[in-house]
Amino acid sequence: KKYGSRVMEGVKVIDSLGDIIKAASGASDFEDKIAEASAPEYALRPMGLMANGFLASENTGTTNELLLARWYINEMYLDIGDIRAASNPQDAMKSYIAAKKAANSYLSLINRVISSKVGDKLEVLTI
Repeated sequence: KKYGSRVMEGVKVIDSLGDIIKAASGASDFEDKIAEASAPEYALRPMGLMANGFLASENTGTTNELLLARWYINEMYLDIGDIRAASNPQDAMKSYIAAKKAANSYLSLINRVISSKVGDKLEVLTI
């Protein structure tokens, strides 16, 4: 509940990058119209905090699942940077699809630990 809405808003922003790529007239549009990967609208930090809350505990410490969640977050960060640096729409679209896959993998990993007592599962993106 604390991070869920922020995480889902960030995932929606990542999902909307496809429309920007399709509407771009040239490679310079990617860098001009797409925010840097560290921008808060992608909610990558809240994703990390949410993963820590769900996948780590004082008893177990850092788990393999938590490391995997952090890896998916890093992949989204790198893919957004690749979209901005792409020299053509095809390369940008490849990085966009990779970012969506990383987002879906992250969401699926988090959904595994969300029980009905905690709340609703997070909605994954269509690819």
